[in-house]
Amino acid sequence: MPEALILRVGRSPFGARHGRFAQRHPAELLGEVLAAVLGESGADPSAVDEVLVGCATPVGAQAANVATAAARAAGGLSGVPASVVSTGDTSSLVALIRAVDAVRSGRCRVVLVGGVELMSTVPAGADMSQRGFGLPLPPRAGEAHLSPGPAAERWAQRHGVGRDRLEEVGRRSRRRAREAQTAGRLAGELLPLAGGDELPGAGEASDRQSPEGLYSRDGLLTAATVAPMADGAAAALVASPAAARTLGLEPVARVVATAAVGGDPGAGCGSAPEAARRATARAGISADGIRRVELAEPFATDVVHWEISCAEWAELLNPDGGSLALGHPQGATGLGLVARLVRALVALDGGAVGLAASDAADGHGVAVLLEA
Repeated sequence: MPEALILRVGRSPFGARHGRFAQRHPAELLGEVLAAVLGESGADPSAVDEVLVGCATPVGAQAANVATAAARAAGGLSGVPASVVSTGDTSSLVALIRAVDAVRSGRCRVVLVGGVELMSTVPAGADMSQRGFGLPLPPRAGEAHLSPGPAAERWAQRHGVGRDRLEEVGRRSRRRAREAQTAGRLAGELLPLAGGDELPGAGEASDRQSPEGLYSRDGLLTAATVAPMADGAAAALVASPAAARTLGLEPVARVVATAAVGGDPGAGCGSAPEAARRATARAGISADGIRRVELAEPFATDVVHWEISCAEWAELLNPDGGSLALGHPQGATGLGLVARLVRALVALDGGAVGLAASDAADGHGVAVLLEA
């Protein structure tokens, strides 16, 4: 199969909701990130064949094809076709997979991939209100739909997962993120924009057990076990080996395999574990060939589900913390995982392989297998 390479990848700092990026426009922030990735690579914008942007909630300030607006804000991309991929929390990972497919098929030589979500401006669920335009889901599909939080809580109840275990997952994520920030590891995945991560979920207060549930008074999920909304953007430059040679660029990673698996919207857990297994099977890589796993953690239940389903990879999961500490700018989270994974794999000996994976509220899961 023709190869797809990642030439550069990075992200903005992730800001707390109503924090440092609250007054920014999503297209403006993403434009800076796209320009920074191109600038770091040294690639001329004229080499880009397409721009693909993941955005979970493309309404309001993120509507009207935020990909085109961001491309224009980046400069030099005004003649490049740009489009939005909106698949919930997996949006930017799915955008990356589509870029990989475009390169492997020969349709494109170079694709600029982005992800953005400014939840200060467009909060989660903004696209699910009726607003006089009809119900978001038809009646039959709506019967199976349960909001992500209550669905995750129901999954925990059905599988005997208690609040203590969920709280420990949250504490572990926050502790690891604080340690990674102090050691300067998180800075290694940031693009040259001012400042660092605000770690909206990593305050000491979050480490104290919360007495009240978020979705019911005695519920299992609390403010300490649900990722805080956040603002952020990320980007990656994907190219064929021939294009990389023409541009004179060395890749930072090779895309080994990708996978996407559908799931049950009412299950409360997605199909990321199955997608990860499918990706490794496609690549012919055994379980012990994986060196690191980066998983989106909008809920602590996502981590527990992974630990149960992929026990052989549990110790490799999110060594530098995750969304519970860094925050969860939905459309940017997936590429943020890729930036962290590439940074970590490059620091290992050559040829290290790792997974980036994410679930979405509708039950589907995606995984990307990388070698660096």
